[in-house]
Amino acid sequence: MEPYGPEGANFGTNRCPLVRVHAYNSQAIQVGRIPDGSVGRSVEFEIDGSRAGSGNLEILVNGGHVTSFVRDLGNQRFLASFVPHEPGSHLLEMTFNGEQVSGSPWQVAVGGSPAASGMATTTTKMTVVGEAVRLVAVGTPAAFEISAPGLEREQVQVQIMSPSKRAVASRVTQQGGQLRVQFTPKEVGSHLVEVGMAGRSLPGGPLVAKVYNAGLIRVTDVTSGVVGQPCQFKVDASQAGEGQLEISVNEGEVPNHVAVVGGGRCLVTFTPETAKPHAVDIKFNGEPVPGSPFSCHVGDPHGGGRVTLGLRGLELVAVDEPAKFHMAVDGSGGAELAVAVRSPSGHDLPVKVTGNVHAGFTAEFTPREVGGHAVSVEYNGHAVSGTPFVAKAFDAKRVFVGALPSGSVGKSLHFTVDASQAGEGNLEITISARGHNIPTQVHPQGNARFTVSFIPVEAFEHLVSIAFNKTPVPGSPFVARVAADPHHVVVSGQHLASAAVGKPAYFTMSNVNAALDDVEVNVEGQQPFSLEIGMPWAIYRRWKI
Repeated sequence: MEPYGPEGANFGTNRCPLVRVHAYNSQAIQVGRIPDGSVGRSVEFEIDGSRAGSGNLEILVNGGHVTSFVRDLGNQRFLASFVPHEPGSHLLEMTFNGEQVSGSPWQVAVGGSPAASGMATTTTKMTVVGEAVRLVAVGTPAAFEISAPGLEREQVQVQIMSPSKRAVASRVTQQGGQLRVQFTPKEVGSHLVEVGMAGRSLPGGPLVAKVYNAGLIRVTDVTSGVVGQPCQFKVDASQAGEGQLEISVNEGEVPNHVAVVGGGRCLVTFTPETAKPHAVDIKFNGEPVPGSPFSCHVGDPHGGGRVTLGLRGLELVAVDEPAKFHMAVDGSGGAELAVAVRSPSGHDLPVKVTGNVHAGFTAEFTPREVGGHAVSVEYNGHAVSGTPFVAKAFDAKRVFVGALPSGSVGKSLHFTVDASQAGEGNLEITISARGHNIPTQVHPQGNARFTVSFIPVEAFEHLVSIAFNKTPVPGSPFVARVAADPHHVVVSGQHLASAAVGKPAYFTMSNVNAALDDVEVNVEGQQPFSLEIGMPWAIYRRWKI
């Protein structure tokens, strides 16, 4: 039997295929009695999933703001628990494979702590020394001190949960009546530190270590500038965690403005007043970010005008095709504008500049080789802000496609695409038959080389269209000839992987070289199944089961 999978299966008409479908039933999850709770005390309940099938069980308390824990009791039975940190109703939600289980959601009433009602608890003796929420650098030890007079280290339990819900190892030491909890975080984000004794948590809720990584700050577009003209650069702190970003220009002598653009990213602007290099210092939580301090060369326009460049169209340019950009000059008289373009091999390319000071100027050049071309613009001998700019040249003619083999319905076809000599860009591959797109798998082989595969579903010429940066590669579209194979039937459909109990499940049979009455389908399971074969799609020889 040939290999099969959830998306499709191939088998001979004289063979009996076996496709395993994992059925589940979210309503078969049985949840034991959920008791009311009190602040600082663990609320525990049992879950029996032995009759529900395989899948993913998810528990959320107050939308995930309260940490929950699950212990495996064996035979698909579990003990779930959470520790409330404040009084009031807590919302408990439970899903199985994304579906709500029977009875979910539940409301769990939480009263005040036992100490507040006159019941003495050992945890009332424990207090945090210092701040309960702290900033910690990734890869460096984090430590919390807890005053615990009269308690021994062995009496205290510590659980640390990372942002990815993984348990983090910790070390607890004791000196006199003070405990020290220490651990080393490996990932960015908030780590919750639960400290308690006999199921009772530290008053005030879990301790929080907000872990950051200044090495993940990215600073881009620090270019040259001109006196009196705003200079801008970008700072991306989206992956660095929480913290304070400090930016100073020339040790604070030059004011700067930070505009938050969302997602932990910001745009920084400053306007230089003197023609000299400006040093930009950037720190995150007091730590210099990679590359800091950055240097911004500032030139003197000598009282002339200011130059605005339209460089957006130069990000990707085609080899042997003219590339143009516009330059607007705000000023007049005696100013000198110079444009230069240097190829990857170090040669200066001819540049044609046309226009005037009123309508602006257009610079045109033609790249002759793949790679980054440095575009420099000077005004009165000083570099214009935003230059040198790197224009990336590509050549779709240097994308090489291997021979397309002939094939038959239901059997995977493979061919290769080599874009290693074409430069940077986006490779687009589309395969179609009779106007319908065919699912395509692209497997990177490294160094911009790829193996492409697809499974034809009908005996017809398949068109393979390949473009690089929207430019068709030589020979596109290619033709893959596909012949009918009466000995192979294609079975496909997402329900071949999993299906819900009590809901119709479907799959499709293609390339069926037989009458509808000749098709025999058997589904095996713990209970009998009813089958219904839909009307055939005659043009494609398909049946829906």
